[in-house]
Amino acid sequence: MRRRNSSFAQRPSKRYDGVILQIRKAGALQQIMTVFTKQEGCIRVLVQKRRQSSQGFGLLMAWGEITFDAVEQQEFFTLREYECRSNSAMTSLTWEGYVYSQIFAEMVMYLMPVHQTDWEVYRLLQIYGRAIEIKDIRIVTIIAGWQLIVYSGFEPDVDSVCLFRYGMRGGIPLYYLGDEPQEAARKESIPLPVRRLWKQILTYRWGQEETLHMNVRGLQLLEYLLYSYVEQCSDKPLKGVSLLEIKNDL
Repeated sequence: MRRRNSSFAQRPSKRYDGVILQIRKAGALQQIMTVFTKQEGCIRVLVQKRRQSSQGFGLLMAWGEITFDAVEQQEFFTLREYECRSNSAMTSLTWEGYVYSQIFAEMVMYLMPVHQTDWEVYRLLQIYGRAIEIKDIRIVTIIAGWQLIVYSGFEPDVDSVCLFRYGMRGGIPLYYLGDEPQEAARKESIPLPVRRLWKQILTYRWGQEETLHMNVRGLQLLEYLLYSYVEQCSDKPLKGVSLLEIKNDL
């Protein structure tokens, strides 16, 4: 009699390169790891915890860069051998840092369809993971979030787009970007310096000697616009935003 898992054991594994977005428990001995890979885009990978120490090198954690072998199944991939470059920022996170890292992971999973490959997004995620090790995670998240919107095909026309405010949620103002307002929304102006900063963020070149001229209120507005616009484009609420400790001046 053939064992039930014999066909699985005979399946060839493939090699992938990726950035870990999220790790969730799936029972006492299993985890589900969401990884954005260069070869397959966003995929879910099953990790057997009892075999993890013998499968590879490096601690599996969000925003780690991983090279791994996996076998594709119907709903997910099963991890075999791996090598992971752990992210030093994730080992000494503040609560705020944890929340921002989760918000950006949500943005990626909301805006990028499963199995859709994109070299620019993959490279942006590598840059994000390395940048949060040495820079302010809030500012890095705002810049990378807006650039993710560009790469995912939702770039707004910064020069002409209209802004409408239609309420508050958890201390954060809710906005809508477009030509026509939603019901009960009121139109608000976007100051010219904020539009200039917005353009700079969209075209910011990582690793270059480039200065962003930011002011507190302008950056805060672009942060809240980012959250609202991701929700507008994806039609899903960003759960991590509710965990932020709000200091709202708008």
